[in-house]
Order: sequence, then C-alpha cells, then structure tokens
Amino acid sequence: MTRENRRVPRFVKRLAVVVRGILLHTSNLSASGMQVAVPAMRIFEIKPDLDAGLMNASIRLPNQQLIAAACDVAYVSQYGDEYLIGLHFKNFLDDGFDQLLAYIERDVGRQYLPAPKHGQPASLPT
Repeated sequence: MTRENRRVPRFVKRLAVVVRGILLHTSNLSASGMQVAVPAMRIFEIKPDLDAGLMNASIRLPNQQLIAAACDVAYVSQYGDEYLIGLHFKNFLDDGFDQLLAYIERDVGRQYLPAPKHGQPASLPT
C-alpha cells in the first residue's frame, strides 16, 4: 500500500452532488476536491465534461446549503458497476469555498482544513 501525498486529507462523506442535472453522490471529500460516484449506465451523460477535463458541480451540504464549484477532472476509474471520478476544485461561486471550509471545520474537524500560509487565511492548494 502506498502513502498518499495529499496537501489536504480527505474524509469519507456521502453528499448529494448535481452534475448536468444528474443527482450523484460523493464518496469522499476534502477542502481541495471530491470523489463522485457515477452509475456506469449514466456515464455517457457526463462524457462531454470528462472529455473536456472540466466539470461544474453543485454540492448540497447537510445544512441544505448549496455550493457551486467548477472542477478539474483528476481521474476516472471504473469500480464495479460505477465510475469513480476524482475532481479538484478550481473555483467556487460566491462564498462557496468559505461555506465548504466552515462545514468541514464544524462537522468533521480542523485536521481536514488546509494549513494556512503564514499570515494568510486558509485557501485552496494550487
């Protein structure tokens, strides 16, 4: 087993995500990205996004807040009868990133937040 070299650790979390009008779910999440599970029979519906390497997603937090994010596609791998798609957050609409960080800190724990750079607030790793 290899050690993952992630700047921000991920945690297992099932949240509703909408991509191209399709209701999907996360299988894990972090402050820098997420993994989304897509049933194999629906993968063709998001193929244009996969081909472009970019995907827009709306994430529903447990408190019903909706966060809109543009994401880079990091990987696609088939796992049984679904595809697991790794997405790296590129940018957020409005205060989406702040909402995500507040959710992570409140509901999961500070250990899952990105380490702030000296004298700067927490931000997405680049």
